[in-house]
Amino acid sequence: MIRINDIVTCQPNGNLTCAFVGRVEHIYERTVMVTVMDHHPKDRFKVAELMGRVIVAKSKVKTQAQTASKLKVAEA
Repeated sequence: MIRINDIVTCQPNGNLTCAFVGRVEHIYERTVMVTVMDHHPKDRFKVAELMGRVIVAKSKVKTQAQTASKLKVAEA
């Protein structure tokens, strides 16, 4: 479950070409607004153009807890 202020990893979308890390600012029905915290250098101009905020589909977002649980399963 995604909550406001969660740190999330987002898959590339129509705006950015590489995966990025951000913080959830607002939750909509099928999407979330994310403030970009870390991104690939080649996306830097697009992040600046978007003023650091991106709308991402919920299906393209993973919280740190989801990512950590997948890593633990892979290590076992």
